[in-house]
Amino acid sequence: MKFNLFLSFTTLVITLLTSCNRPSADEFFQTTVLNTNILNEFASERFAKSLIAETVEFPDIPSTKNNGDEAQQIVDNKIAYIEQTIKKIEDSTAPDEDGKIIKEKALDLFKFVLPVYQKEYKNLAIMCDQKQAENEIMAESEKIIETYGSAYEEKYVTLLTLGQDYAEKHHLNVSFGN
Repeated sequence: MKFNLFLSFTTLVITLLTSCNRPSADEFFQTTVLNTNILNEFASERFAKSLIAETVEFPDIPSTKNNGDEAQQIVDNKIAYIEQTIKKIEDSTAPDEDGKIIKEKALDLFKFVLPVYQKEYKNLAIMCDQKQAENEIMAESEKIIETYGSAYEEKYVTLLTLGQDYAEKHHLNVSFGN
């Protein structure tokens, strides 16, 4: 009898501890879907232009004097955020079956863009920091867009569509710009 009581108590404690690790639908959604906002300039001309803008200096305004690695810092920060997000997603437990699919798709998307930021966008940032000609920078940006743009768009739209359905199902107060 004592053994059965102990077993029941142990099972209850383990169940409670396991469920404490499971995020709410809202927390899970924020980690897997809302974090994609950092990727909104991926495979776009806009990102290259924003990197170029970070390197602009005005001789008569001392506060605009750059260190020479401003564009690289932007890319490094994105890389760090993406790596952190991947870890959070990997460590999270999906609250339900729909969440498992979203988790898989979110990891697929973030793991798709990470090496592009680590290599191609890092090289693009170096070009910007070295103040290479804008037409050369934009040509490199166009190569990134042509190489990765359509696959990224497909992965991104798939995740957002699943995320929208998930948000509606769980009555989450989010807007998808509609």
